Amino acid sequence: MDDRKTILVIDDYETSAAGWGLYLHNAKYSVETAYGPEEGLQLFAIRPIDLVLLDYAMPAIDGGQVAATMKQIKPNVPILMLSGVPQVPEQDLAYIDAFVQKGQEPEIVLQKIEQLLNRPQQAA
Repeated sequence: MDDRKTILVIDDYETSAAGWGLYLHNAKYSVETAYGPEEGLQLFAIRPIDLVLLDYAMPAIDGGQVAATMKQIKPNVPILMLSGVPQVPEQDLAYIDAFVQKGQEPEIVLQKIEQLLNRPQQAA
């Protein structure tokens, strides 16, 4: 039985999504990868996901809108937003659990993921 936590990586930039997927897989996580917001929302709805690593700036639907939809579907799944923008709009912060600016060392992202996965679950 595989008891690894599953992380859903959503990024419209395929190289970034694939890179994070490989990094997290090597860190002993199970990884689902989506190359855009629509695909990410579909996977999130049908698969057991423990955490979402979400890009902010994507065409058509931004990460804030994706996070808001995800919190309606599964409110207890933590969302870590990873973005090249220095700051996420205030209204979107309500839907994410943590934010890391792209360009940080991967270990920083991994630490945030571990913090979010190991925090006590809130009752829904």
